[in-house]
Amino acid sequence: MKIPVTIITGFLGAGKTSFINQCIQANKNKKFAVIENEFGAIGIDNELVQTVDSDIFELNNGCICCTLNDDLIEILQKLLERGLVFDHLLIETTGIASPESIASVFLQVPSVQKYFNLDAIICICDAADILKNLDEFDEAKMQICSSDVILINKLDLIEENQLAGIQNQLQLANPLAEIIGSKDAALDNQILSRNSFDSKQVEQQITKQHKKGVSDLHQDHHHHFHKHKELITHSFIFDQPFDLLKLRHWMQVLLLLQSDRIYRVKGIIDVAENDHKFILQSVRKNYSMVLGEKWPDQQIRQSKIVFIGKNILKEPLEKQLKQLLSSPFPFQS
Repeated sequence: MKIPVTIITGFLGAGKTSFINQCIQANKNKKFAVIENEFGAIGIDNELVQTVDSDIFELNNGCICCTLNDDLIEILQKLLERGLVFDHLLIETTGIASPESIASVFLQVPSVQKYFNLDAIICICDAADILKNLDEFDEAKMQICSSDVILINKLDLIEENQLAGIQNQLQLANPLAEIIGSKDAALDNQILSRNSFDSKQVEQQITKQHKKGVSDLHQDHHHHFHKHKELITHSFIFDQPFDLLKLRHWMQVLLLLQSDRIYRVKGIIDVAENDHKFILQSVRKNYSMVLGEKWPDQQIRQSKIVFIGKNILKEPLEKQLKQLLSSPFPFQS
């Protein structure tokens, strides 16, 4: 069985370290591996350190901690080669970093995918500062838009009537994310079992987004959008199947050229002459398209795609996507 991986992102001082410690304490039946850019930031009690071996710290509660001084793939190889047994991998990014470089390893490297499965990207937010950070810092925008779960931490620092407004603004910034509130990063065990990159979960997220968008905006069901200042979400539905090779090539070029504006893409894709759904996922310039389950006989085959980013335009995206649809006539371009 593959080891699930949770990437923890969030702006400086949001409470990422507290989240990690809470996860370890709340799941005493699990052994964790924690990868940190700077080990000292974890704040693990020295009494827990049992053995130390070249940046890999084994703890007497069964967990393992590492520093990310080397390439991430090398760290993962060390963990596996040394036979260290753990049930879940937590990776904390720095406070001013986007999680894209870490996510790319699990989305694009086959040797890593053989042993690890990306479960979710979780963004920890400081309730008192998040809206200000979201308005002022591109790093905060990217962290919010790249995440599957947004944890609003330190609720005791705001008035109770402020929470709904913060949740609403974050939901506008990233309509696909689940938003949770917490006073001290305390969570239930399900926070580590999101399956956010699973085909069924992706389909549920996208379907919910389309239904919500149609209800809220009263637009034509084939395309609609949410907007939060410069952050925009565009959603599309296509009844005609896509040409897989054209779509793959277009995604690669699009994200290479516009990764500074397109933060996240999720899609359920109907591919011509294929009975399976394809699951499209991207975090900035890194994307994956994997085979999902078969289309049920009774289900209408439609492609549903959601783009989240900064000042992205709907019309060029829609025009280009239509050009990638499979032609019903073999000699028609």
